[in-house]
Amino acid sequence: MLYTVSEISELIGLSKVSLYKKLKSKEFDEHIIKKQGTSFIDEIGFNLIKEGLKDLKSEESDNTSNDETVADEEDLTTKTDYINTLKRQLDVKDKQITELHKLIENNQVLLKEKPQDFKLLEEHFTELDDKLMDLKDKMEIPQKGFFEKLFKK
Repeated sequence: MLYTVSEISELIGLSKVSLYKKLKSKEFDEHIIKKQGTSFIDEIGFNLIKEGLKDLKSEESDNTSNDETVADEEDLTTKTDYINTLKRQLDVKDKQITELHKLIENNQVLLKEKPQDFKLLEEHFTELDDKLMDLKDKMEIPQKGFFEKLFKK
């Protein structure tokens, strides 16, 4: 039976890219058949890939078992340090949030009192505007100079 790279990828759980890299080795040359631009692998090639994958997995598990305990302990200490740092940051953020709530409450109280202040300011500005308009009108009326007042015509 012939398999495509896609079919082998699904059956074994290995990516197509990894399979193509593996198939470039010379031991698979006689097991690859190309038809119309598609690569097919025969049953023997498929079994070689499966065996190679099993060997690779068993080597990885042997190598990592000893290193994993040391790595796990290091990871655990770094993770606890990281968690403690995050907890401290959360505490700081909580304090900032409570301060922000207090500021918002104070702002709301001030805003309730502000409309009266705005009314007073509005009245003040209208009075000021009226006074400025009066001054402007007085300045537009021509004034008699000193000599004109002396020598009335």
